[in-house]
Amino acid sequence: MLQRVPFQIVFGRAYDDKTRQEDLIKQSCLDWTIARPGVLLNGPKSSRYKVLREPSSWRNGIISRASVADFLVKQIEDRTYLREAPILIN
Repeated sequence: MLQRVPFQIVFGRAYDDKTRQEDLIKQSCLDWTIARPGVLLNGPKSSRYKVLREPSSWRNGIISRASVADFLVKQIEDRTYLREAPILIN
């Protein structure tokens, strides 16, 4: 709880906006997948990144922008994560 106070002060408005945007997407009749990357780094694509679906498995991590792009491009045809918002990390 104590960690949330500084986080809320620094990022509160941005996260409130993000939450509202995600709610609008989830309520739509569109097909959607929301990718939630860990800390973004420059670097090459890794084929070994993790896609964490269950909140109990969520944790912080890092991932390259190229790996996030790889995931998103694959989701155009792969419906595995349709209507989900997984965490992406290496």
